[in-house]
Amino acid sequence: MVAAVGGRLGLPDHAVTIALAAGLQETHLRDLPYGDRDSVGLFQQRPSEGWGTRAQLLDPNYAATAFFQHLEQVPGWTQLAVADAAQDVQHSADGTAYAAWAPEARILAIDLTGESPAGVSCRLTGYEGVAPPAGALTAAGESELGINPFGPDPGPRAGWRIAAWLVAHAYAYHLPSVSYQNRTWTGASGRWEARASSDPASVRPGQAG
Repeated sequence: MVAAVGGRLGLPDHAVTIALAAGLQETHLRDLPYGDRDSVGLFQQRPSEGWGTRAQLLDPNYAATAFFQHLEQVPGWTQLAVADAAQDVQHSADGTAYAAWAPEARILAIDLTGESPAGVSCRLTGYEGVAPPAGALTAAGESELGINPFGPDPGPRAGWRIAAWLVAHAYAYHLPSVSYQNRTWTGASGRWEARASSDPASVRPGQAG
């Protein structure tokens, strides 16, 4: 989700790495309803510090957007080390802790932003509960990725970012497969494999064509 929001806002991968390092340090990327004093959410942002309401900060989409908006206000952030940039956003009591998460955050960013094709995969043995309504996936995608994310091929980098998002959400939305650039991930195999197809490049949920 963090990488999807960064891409929607048109930010470079460095921004995603910074945000992921901050989230890993603060909550291990969990949307916590509690924290120090009135801190809540992925980044432990505080309503009393003007980050938003408690309800807003418990929405990961809102929280990530707020983080990136604050990051963009940091002078020269694109040239700063991950830990320094994260600290300039978070104003933590111990800003040095972010540095320990920078390598892991970078690896995650490479896979989640589409920098590494087919970087996100997992094996699913089944799904719990009733599948969400057909429009739920599109609504979530537009909220995090931007308008019409599953439409015409946006190009390899954006396309693989969308594909990564779909795989990451496959369990929640009961997606059996995701296809892009003649490669298909299936939950049953947990792998991306070549498709014997001449179809144009596309990102779409559901069974491969």
